[in-house]
Amino acid sequence: MTDMMSNVKKQAMRWWSVMGCLAGVAGAESQVMWYAKPADGYGLKSPLKAWTVENQSPTAKANPDQAWEKYALPLGNGHMGAMMYGGVELNRIQLNESTLWAGGPGAKGWQQNLNKPDAYRYLPEIRKALLDGDQKKVKELSAEHLRGLGPDDRAEIIKIFGAYQTFGEIYIKSSHKEASKYRRELDLSTGVHRVRYEHGGKEYERTAFCSYPDRCMVIRYAGEAAQDLEFSMASPHEVKGTQDGKVFVFSGKVKNNGLELDCRVSVEHEGGSVSVSDAGISVKGSKATTFTLVLNTNYAPVVGTWRGEAAAKRSKKQLAAAVSHDFKALKQRHVEDHQALHGRVAIDLGKTDPKIAALPTDERMQLQKKGKPDHDLEELYFQFGRYLLIGSSRDGSLPANLQGLWCNEMVPAWRSDYHLNINLQMNYWPSGPCNLIECQRPLIDYTETLSKTGTAAAKAYFNARGWTANLTSNIWGFTAPNPGKNRPRYWAYFPLAGAWLTTHAWEQYAFEGDKRYLEEKCWPIMAGTCDFLVDSFYKLPSGEMSSTPSWSPEHGPASLGATCDIAMAREALMGAIEAARILGKEGKQVEDWKKLKDQLVDYKVGKHGQLQEWYEDIDNPKDKHRHLNHLFGLYPGSQISVAKTPELAKAAHVSLTQRGDGATGWSMGWKLNFWARMQDGDHAYILMRNLFKKGTNPNLLDVHPPFQIDGNFGGCAGMAEMLLQSHYHAEGGELELIPALPKEWHTGFYKGLRGRGGYTVDLEWKQGEVSKGRLSAERDGKVTVHFNGGSKQFDLKAGESVSF
Repeated sequence: MTDMMSNVKKQAMRWWSVMGCLAGVAGAESQVMWYAKPADGYGLKSPLKAWTVENQSPTAKANPDQAWEKYALPLGNGHMGAMMYGGVELNRIQLNESTLWAGGPGAKGWQQNLNKPDAYRYLPEIRKALLDGDQKKVKELSAEHLRGLGPDDRAEIIKIFGAYQTFGEIYIKSSHKEASKYRRELDLSTGVHRVRYEHGGKEYERTAFCSYPDRCMVIRYAGEAAQDLEFSMASPHEVKGTQDGKVFVFSGKVKNNGLELDCRVSVEHEGGSVSVSDAGISVKGSKATTFTLVLNTNYAPVVGTWRGEAAAKRSKKQLAAAVSHDFKALKQRHVEDHQALHGRVAIDLGKTDPKIAALPTDERMQLQKKGKPDHDLEELYFQFGRYLLIGSSRDGSLPANLQGLWCNEMVPAWRSDYHLNINLQMNYWPSGPCNLIECQRPLIDYTETLSKTGTAAAKAYFNARGWTANLTSNIWGFTAPNPGKNRPRYWAYFPLAGAWLTTHAWEQYAFEGDKRYLEEKCWPIMAGTCDFLVDSFYKLPSGEMSSTPSWSPEHGPASLGATCDIAMAREALMGAIEAARILGKEGKQVEDWKKLKDQLVDYKVGKHGQLQEWYEDIDNPKDKHRHLNHLFGLYPGSQISVAKTPELAKAAHVSLTQRGDGATGWSMGWKLNFWARMQDGDHAYILMRNLFKKGTNPNLLDVHPPFQIDGNFGGCAGMAEMLLQSHYHAEGGELELIPALPKEWHTGFYKGLRGRGGYTVDLEWKQGEVSKGRLSAERDGKVTVHFNGGSKQFDLKAGESVSF
């Protein structure tokens, strides 16, 4: 147990004592990741200044610092991220700031509109060639015209498009060269990292956290005896150290685009002396030393300039506000803020052998590759997913990227950007069900920005109203297909990305029920998407409306209509039409949306019994491709279900079985959710186990490979989907309790999972059957609850709860 009992456990104990059941409360204690060695103590390559030795490829590659990827532990507050190594003599901390990007304004060759302006003029010719079955001509025309402006060379593109980048590293040298009884841990319930050890018969502790309320990172050294410390920093950017009174300043710019960088470090000490110089901070003979660090750029999400307040000005204000609180107050403010989110959910999935539970986390992960399931570790993994979302996405921040906000390179794989054909969206699948819907707001803010820049893409490629985006984006509002003539279009052209993002804007309302949000923020996003769909979709000779030409993401030839496109369009239209009803919107605009929805290409079942990925029946039953976007309607969409569309669900089952249970980390996370929606708990559990064995590092971070955070979020969401599924209804909602419970989780409980319509569920089950539960309503409505082979209906007012 940590020094401070977690808020999760307190809440769980209160609730279960009221219910007359204390079984499983121990599951709420599975909140601490701990290790008996520093991150670089496992014999792995761990170079200082990893950016100096990294592979310059912008695509798949090994991380230059395997200790960082496999054993370092993350801290974050949505704006600033840190990876903690936990060294004794040299404590190394890698730093990120979420807006630290190359490319964009200031970069040579950059312009806001990188869309090919007359691309839409070639659509009739491309469509005719596709209808004629001339794939060669389709390929030639699309490679020439359905692309963005810019160089063909990827290395040149990245200079314009940009990439997320590391800020650098902190080095804190201690006078302690040896340690015994070493332990480092990350308490997920408090968001606090600790290192404890003994040196010379004395006990020492190092504490660190990234505070959202105070926009700072705090690092504290304390012990039974005084110690000497030397604080310094290194960065790959054009920055240098200076002294500003008692504050160490490490500031400069990004060479590629001139983005301002400013880091400031204040120090407080008990006893001894402190000196600050251009090289860093020197501490002599202090029994307790606290470093408070702030980090900023001058980025702002302002279309066109993408610049805001000076980085130095931001940092000065933040540091002054932070140091007005002592360490105890800073920590308390941080913990209270963190627990207000993380403490909402408790979960217990079964018992773990006490001997295994007592092992360090990395050893337990190793056992998972060949041993029996460790249910406490599964709970830890689930809570780690929620922890990562809190750490990488908070109000006012950018959304989580391909690595959340933790990146130790200058040229990370796939630029650590925003991939819009699954990866960015997958990052937010846990937000609603796992009771962190506020953490999705940065995604909605980001989508709102793209809805402004994306009007140019809609106009250029379809001569359409509204807005859209394509395969990848960045913090500079990029919505064009990537340039490059010699790559298949499915690597760049994906104009349904905007529709997929729009479904998240609707999901925000489905969980929160904020009508003002629906009117002021969500409606413009949805309306722009649906107007684009009306103008861009094409009437086939059959009379069906389709997204011609079309490519299934990263897979297959050009099609008259990839199933995923149609499914995403249908989902976006369904949400917008319901929003129009709620808001009382009527007229030709809404009628056009309804007409398009009714004319969309239907799902097709192919010759192998599969749900077709393309309009054409060309699926290969031996294909094991990682992308399964054609099953969007099953998950995360709402169009296919075992109960309401059994034939389509059967076809989806065939597709899932054909694709198999392997793949990259994020793909296994998606398959886990698919099988949960199929309500096959044992098969979903196979995917969860595979994700543990083949897609998760000892520090629980997902590996694509390399590290890619979407698998963590997909895995977390999938576990929630196994325990609770929900459906929005105009009058309230519908909940399915433990719909995909595997035999391994035969007895357990959870508290605080959330359903669409504004419902929170607390549940206990024994031997696979619901034994007790409580349903709490956040707004007025009727809800149907399915469990134990039957159903119950409740008509609840906001704030009411009912036990069953």
